[in-house]
Amino acid sequence: MSPVRDADLPELDALAAAGIHAPTEMPFFFPWTVGSPGEIRLRLMQYHWAQRAEMSPAAWSLETTVRFDGEIVGCQSISTRDYLVTRTGETGSWLGMKHHGRGIGTLMRQALCAFMFDHLDAAEVTSAAFVDNPASLAVSRKVGYRENGIGRLKRRDGEMVLNQKLVLTSDTLNRAEPELKVEGALQLRDFLGLNGRDQ
Repeated sequence: MSPVRDADLPELDALAAAGIHAPTEMPFFFPWTVGSPGEIRLRLMQYHWAQRAEMSPAAWSLETTVRFDGEIVGCQSISTRDYLVTRTGETGSWLGMKHHGRGIGTLMRQALCAFMFDHLDAAEVTSAAFVDNPASLAVSRKVGYRENGIGRLKRRDGEMVLNQKLVLTSDTLNRAEPELKVEGALQLRDFLGLNGRDQ
């Protein structure tokens, strides 16, 4: 996993164009995968450019490109506001459909959550999934998230959906077997204002 760079965007675009979910499904709160290939490409690029441009200690989203055996397979992110006070963030992810069912989704979530707890002093990590998205909920259970209430949201025009909220702590995290190796954590801590403060 590494921060999404412009050089990654063509491969991410091709991966999204090849399919992330069945056409009859919508696992995302914002249905960015609906539309022509050009519309999806534009949303993908604008989103990543905006997250990078707006990143600040007050509000940030860490968007990472996930590689498996050297191939780009999807994205894993965490977003937060007021992190120096709350020490919590919300994970999100997507994986190219051809890579589903291989355990990659679990591994990439485990890696990001371990990074948050071990290197960015997180107290908890949250997530959520629509109740009709059993694959995402299964990943969350494997990682160690616990159910944390259900909300009602609008998904597509005129469609209400139940959203299962989830929460994870360092104690409940089921860590992956490979040791997590991290580069650049000190620089990120400096940028976020985590260094030189009472922990």
